[in-house]
Amino acid sequence: MHAPVYILGGSQTDFARNWAREDLEIYDLFAESLQDAVQHAAIEPAQIEVGHVGNFVGDLFAHQGLIGGFFGQVYPELGNLPTARHEAACASGSMAVLAAMRDIEAGHYDVACVVGLELMRNVDGRTGAEYLGAAAWQGHEAVSCEFPWP
Repeated sequence: MHAPVYILGGSQTDFARNWAREDLEIYDLFAESLQDAVQHAAIEPAQIEVGHVGNFVGDLFAHQGLIGGFFGQVYPELGNLPTARHEAACASGSMAVLAAMRDIEAGHYDVACVVGLELMRNVDGRTGAEYLGAAAWQGHEAVSCEFPWP
């Protein structure tokens, strides 16, 4: 039987907040979420041994693919932190949590940090729908749809 896995803390930003209107980027969303979660968990950042990021379309909406590198930008002591990004459309965050659980259950790490984030209100609606349409099988699904998502 596996050792139990516990969630030590968490954070959630305001979904109604428009980061782009505040001239903020996906890094700012990541940093605020991570700092709030670390504070809520009452741990030191250096206690984090592995990072997992759940993100579907950061490379399209924010032109940012390597989001795991932000851990070391927020907390320099995490500059060599092993990280992984997990993409599963609307379940990306859940997959990141499951991966962190597997790391802990396997005995590789004791403390994992998971950040799930999307920045989607920084483009117009048509562009956003096109980006989200990347979840469809290109060339086979939603071929003639003006708005493939939602």
